[in-house]
Amino acid sequence: MKKAFIRKMVLAVIAATSISTLSTLGVSAATNDATSNNFYNSIINKTLEAGWVYDNGTWYYNNTIGNLKTGWINDNGRWYFCDNTGAMQTGVIKVNGKTYCLNKAGALETGKVTVNNKTYKCSVDGQVTGTKVPTSDKVFDSNNNVTKDNNQNSTVSEPNNNQGTTNTGTTTNTTTESNTSTGTTATTSTGNATSTGTDTNVGNTNNTGNTSNSGTTASTGSTTSTNATSVDVQGLPQLPTTYSINVQASVEDKILELMNAKRVEAGLKPLTIDNTLVQVARYKSDHMIQYNYFDHVTPQGTKYSDWLKAVGYTYTTAGENIAYNNYDAVELFTQWWNSPGHRANMMNSSYTKVGIGVVQGNNKFMGTQEFSN
Repeated sequence: MKKAFIRKMVLAVIAATSISTLSTLGVSAATNDATSNNFYNSIINKTLEAGWVYDNGTWYYNNTIGNLKTGWINDNGRWYFCDNTGAMQTGVIKVNGKTYCLNKAGALETGKVTVNNKTYKCSVDGQVTGTKVPTSDKVFDSNNNVTKDNNQNSTVSEPNNNQGTTNTGTTTNTTTESNTSTGTTATTSTGNATSTGTDTNVGNTNNTGNTSNSGTTASTGSTTSTNATSVDVQGLPQLPTTYSINVQASVEDKILELMNAKRVEAGLKPLTIDNTLVQVARYKSDHMIQYNYFDHVTPQGTKYSDWLKAVGYTYTTAGENIAYNNYDAVELFTQWWNSPGHRANMMNSSYTKVGIGVVQGNNKFMGTQEFSN
């Protein structure tokens, strides 16, 4: 297979692995406990040897020695299926007589699944159960060869309730987190932090977005300042100032625009900016810069869900994407989009709010996306 890669790009998807030395580029999506590894590759300006590879519109998965994997692939607890050529599949497939539903990102769905506007039930292992079974797009034999192609591409949506599915604590795909037990009391009636979503705690930034009662801004709202020297958040430990930083607010706006364009194109509702999530996202990006690491778990052992709890932010599901490079801030979106797990996070229909924090410092652009419903 001829591999087409963007020059100077090395994708690295990491969850709960301490990385002390950063390469020129990386992406990572987190689960609640961030205990799973997806893949990590620190080879700079060389062919990616392991993990997901995007080539001519198709996703493939390489093992650690660079060979394509076929059949069922467990990517940190989330299952994908690649045919005998290594091409990742989506939609409804039948393998060895059993029917499975794969969402737009290729991940196997469980529980209640909507296929072409009809609801079906899948077992915990993803097999469609009951008397109603959707028509398969493709049928595969035990060697992952296509034995029948019905020339259709079914649309498989995520379950209405991601809690209770196999998503919890598993993958870089949906990265859902259940927080129903916390029920913090230091929140407003809208479920946001007591800061009511204003940007007063984000250093010297100047919020130009109009905030509503729910503490969220319009989908195009963000900040205009790009020279903030601090992104400290009330209720969280003060960050060191080892490296000077610049908040890339215009880039945050652009990433939101690009992401929402993809969501609308796919028939999903655009995400709205939540100011508390913006604060935490910027804090996370600066935290990684100041402490010189790249991970969902900090060197102090905390993660984004701990910070959300600390500022009194309530939610049902939440997730995090992180990325960095040293040459172009807007390119962070492409890095996320070109990774199935991160793309699935951005296209997760259960998320309605997002905070984007892009910070420049220590000769790199560090980006964070915080999602919630």
